[in-house]
Amino acid sequence: MANTYTKSRIRKIARRFGLIPLSSDSVASFYRKNAVVRIQTKSGTYAVKPFFRSLSLRSGTIDQMKTTAGYIQLLMNSGFSYMPKWLTSNSGKLWTLDQGRPFYVTTWIKGRELENQEDFKKLGLALASLHITSSLFRPIKSPFYNHIELWKSHDRLFRRQMTKAYQTDIRTRRWYKKFGESCNRFSDRSWTELKKTEIIDLLNKEMIHPSLIHNDITSYNVIISDDGQLFIIDWDRIKAGSIYVDISNALMNTTQFNPVFIYSLLQGYEELHPLDRTERKLIASLYRLPREAWHATRFSSGPRSRNERNMLDIMEHTWFLRLKAMDLLDEWTNQ
Repeated sequence: MANTYTKSRIRKIARRFGLIPLSSDSVASFYRKNAVVRIQTKSGTYAVKPFFRSLSLRSGTIDQMKTTAGYIQLLMNSGFSYMPKWLTSNSGKLWTLDQGRPFYVTTWIKGRELENQEDFKKLGLALASLHITSSLFRPIKSPFYNHIELWKSHDRLFRRQMTKAYQTDIRTRRWYKKFGESCNRFSDRSWTELKKTEIIDLLNKEMIHPSLIHNDITSYNVIISDDGQLFIIDWDRIKAGSIYVDISNALMNTTQFNPVFIYSLLQGYEELHPLDRTERKLIASLYRLPREAWHATRFSSGPRSRNERNMLDIMEHTWFLRLKAMDLLDEWTNQ
């Protein structure tokens, strides 16, 4: 069911952050019709954002909001400049509760999407700045979010679904027969590499002293403002986790497999945070995992099945670009 927010409700929430809206309108995201409400005030434009819990975590919505706000406060105090400013409510917190739903307010960033080589270099710099800044904090007490163990379970589900492909619709069955075995070969190679001693040691060090990761770097969540500044938005999923997961996700979800963009992002990252050969191999291994196929398998039925079917179609149309991108990262690993 779509979430609707009346103008009176938005006005009430905005006033808690010292804002008086002159006008407001809802803005959709990929999955939500009313993902954020844009409000215009005399002092500027702001985003009123409802917070939704991550279903992959056992904690409740309010606990997750408190954790997210705590991380954001740490980044703000450290001078991290690649995110919109979060406003403080009249209670002194970075969020407020209304009708059981947490809301937070940030400045609205007007701009464009990633377009050129320089943009991707800025994104690499922003990611490196996030990872370096948060690694300087005192040990983060929140549990380490282990994406790799989660992905192993998704891989197992994908392989089980392949054996039942004859029960699916014709299009999905055809996709499994054409690409399923290749996906499994990519996974097998990556799992083998991830078992190597030097990579296990690297991951164990991260778990002891993790950094903060954005955890949802996509083209939609990166904006180049009108003055050329890069901003990463939508920090709802910020976690203590693996920086190598964050980098591989950013490469997969923003570069469109363009080798110039891939190299530019990595170049920007390594200007601040140089990576050794083991770190590069780990990133290349994570990038190779067919996570989109796994994700589509998880939602092969139900209200989200059409979007996931489209995801498989996109994978098919970009298959050869993906193969070239994998080869490119292997070359980068050995440079």
